[in-house]
Amino acid sequence: MFDGEDLKKIFAMDGFLKNIEFEVSYIREGSIEISVPLRENLMRIGNIMNGGAIMAISDAVGGLTVLTYGSVLNQVTVNFSTEFIRPIGIGPVVFRSNMVRIGKNIAYVDVEALDGKGDLCSKSMGTYYIYR
Repeated sequence: MFDGEDLKKIFAMDGFLKNIEFEVSYIREGSIEISVPLRENLMRIGNIMNGGAIMAISDAVGGLTVLTYGSVLNQVTVNFSTEFIRPIGIGPVVFRSNMVRIGKNIAYVDVEALDGKGDLCSKSMGTYYIYR
């Protein structure tokens, strides 16, 4: 299983994600939590976090959750959906993922985004194809 430094290396290799600061709260088999400070590059008009940024970070954390299983070499997103519950205007933003089900070829992961007050702001469900 990989650790926080591996997670930072993976973000650094991605054209969009490399510009996102974060701290790893924990990485366990089937679960990851990171904390992302609200910076100008994540904000939109109205002084709230950009929905595309929320989805991109949620998808990344969801996909990386699949990699917490030792037999998984890589994954790609098959489907990803997000429900926006309330705007995020206070950081840091916590992204918390949990494996729902992992099979031979497909994994399902839930990801929540919570604002700096701890309020649930979005819920996502990702489906990922697994390379073993």
